[in-house]
Amino acid sequence: MIDILMFHRVLPKSSIANNDAYFIRGTLISQEKLESVILKYLKNNYTFKTISNIESNSSINQVALTFDDGYTDNYLYVKPILEKYDIKATFYPVIGYCKEQKVAPLDYYYHYVNENIVKDKKEEWIIGKQKKTFLNYSINQQKEFLKAILKTNNSKSKVSYMSIKQLQELDSLNHEIGGHSMYHEIYTKLNTNEILQDVQKTIQSLSEIGIDVDSYAYTDGQYNSTIVDILKNEHIKYACAIKSKKITNYVNFELERKFVIENEII
Repeated sequence: MIDILMFHRVLPKSSIANNDAYFIRGTLISQEKLESVILKYLKNNYTFKTISNIESNSSINQVALTFDDGYTDNYLYVKPILEKYDIKATFYPVIGYCKEQKVAPLDYYYHYVNENIVKDKKEEWIIGKQKKTFLNYSINQQKEFLKAILKTNNSKSKVSYMSIKQLQELDSLNHEIGGHSMYHEIYTKLNTNEILQDVQKTIQSLSEIGIDVDSYAYTDGQYNSTIVDILKNEHIKYACAIKSKKITNYVNFELERKFVIENEII
């Protein structure tokens, strides 16, 4: 059996508010939750693998931990747990934000929600129609929307992305660093040339800091056969979705992942 688990942000439980936008969405879990998941798999004699090291024809039970987007808390709170249990994981940073040390429009969006939206209306902004409308915008449209609703340009998100040095350190420790786009554009909303350019820039940006890319994680888990073909042509060997659509003959490009949230039993 092969389980691939998907995480995003990780913080100590004492630092998480129950009404935090990331927590409500499920893209923030506690350090304690992560450790409990690891312990469960260890107890059941699973072997921990990076995505590129999964043995598809093996009879042993395997599990891969994947962390999307590249938030700094991955370095601060995930890395020590992985070291504690001598486990290797796969990280999929949005490399543009890491290199430029900026945050995504979605981070400013969640910051606005946390600071301005009352509790009983938060779900509409986080998992409802308002959120879907925001995600349907292009990155530039998202920025324009945020400019209109933020009271001041000095409003700062409380999150940050890993630095190049931190990514290089994870790579040197034999964790896998994969591609996850330049700025988290959803590829299914782009034309073929735009997808190709973004994939190439992502691979090049990681290569420039000494990281070779063997695997990719689709932004928002969305993909189609065109995207698969582009990744294959750019020598990517594996790609992670959330749900497999089974639209190609390339199972390694439709790897399913379990979205781990705080209050769900794995």
